[in-house]
Amino acid sequence: MTKALETISEDHRGMWRLTTALEELGRQLGDAGKAHDVELFGLILDYFEGYIEQVHQPKEENFLYRAVQLRTQDSDALIAEFEDDHAAGPVFLKELRRQQRRLVADYPVGVAEFQETVAAYVKTVQRHIQREETLLFPVARQLLDAAAWEDINAAFADDQAAMDQVRAEFRALMSRIVNFTPAPLGLDLEHTAAAAAPPAPPLLEIRNLASHYGRIAALRGASLDIREGQLVALVGANGAGKTTLLRTISGVQKASGGSVHFAGADITHLRADKRVRLGICQVPEGRQVFGPLSVADNIRLGAYTGCNKKCIADDMERMYSMFPILKQKADLPAGTLSGGQQQMLAMARALMGRPRLLLLDEPSMGLAPLLVEEIFNAVIELRRQAMTIFLVEQNAHAALAIADHAYVIESGEVVLSGSGKELLDNERVKEAYLGI
Repeated sequence: MTKALETISEDHRGMWRLTTALEELGRQLGDAGKAHDVELFGLILDYFEGYIEQVHQPKEENFLYRAVQLRTQDSDALIAEFEDDHAAGPVFLKELRRQQRRLVADYPVGVAEFQETVAAYVKTVQRHIQREETLLFPVARQLLDAAAWEDINAAFADDQAAMDQVRAEFRALMSRIVNFTPAPLGLDLEHTAAAAAPPAPPLLEIRNLASHYGRIAALRGASLDIREGQLVALVGANGAGKTTLLRTISGVQKASGGSVHFAGADITHLRADKRVRLGICQVPEGRQVFGPLSVADNIRLGAYTGCNKKCIADDMERMYSMFPILKQKADLPAGTLSGGQQQMLAMARALMGRPRLLLLDEPSMGLAPLLVEEIFNAVIELRRQAMTIFLVEQNAHAALAIADHAYVIESGEVVLSGSGKELLDNERVKEAYLGI
């Protein structure tokens, strides 16, 4: 990642944390005794009003957006949308200020209206961040050459020097917010109690795993851990063994050496159907939906491991809520769906198994950018619900950007591991998989 994109992404991470806190505070306002959080609302709104307008937004509009527009007109509509988001921000914040004053004077009158506006603002900011990271950044990397990035990075550096005083003020404000925020909201990343707690044992533990196609070794002693509630990404070149590893975990591909433990039990040689019953569900590469069957029947098949009719009906409604287009097309043959819709269907089918571990194999492959965004939004939502996810993805940047932990596989061996951010910043990963 270039220094400019790294700076913007760092801003994004801070804003995302604040929107999450804002959303939770909004939800809590309806609870008795929560009126004291009005001061914290004010601090967070101060930060959004000032930082985005004075620091973050100018970098994007004056440098990155302009550089991309100079090189292609195809991005005009996308950048216009981002600029509209920027323009909408102050309008949202002005309305939140008005509603906040009303809350201070008349609490609990106006709580519902305030919660609705907070939710709409959070959705707008988070959607804007996701779309920039998954749509604009890849376009910028593709269009801008080394000289262009050098100019942008230099402009960012000059801008940063000129903004030192402003940045210092916002760092102080963020410090006040962190210190004022209740621990459960998670803005303070250094809670001593959490740091002292021992790590949970791995839900999935793979040691020295080997697998062959005839005489060809596809896996050569791969080892990794996945803990409960983590989103773990696996990146690597074509033919590195990514899909084989997922297939060996789900039992579709036989292991020829090493071990696979799930929830403490050795499942190395367990049949695939029994692994599904344990809670390992896979969304395979290429969707693999049952074309002649209806969309509804494809979804229903995901619950074959056993559940009463009401439970299945409730789960199907949950899938339709997550992917509304599937409800509209419930009676149509699955083979008539677009590639993106089939990917949603494959995910819904796997989720019907109520997985403890969801295996996602190349969910964005062959999809248009807007559909990629929708699929990643679904993955992010599942992560927020604390589902354990193992994601293999060709879009290495997008996968690493949302991953709690990540691994790099080469020639059937895991050669690097670390947090998603650590691998995004790793020079070897940048050169080999991020095109930087």
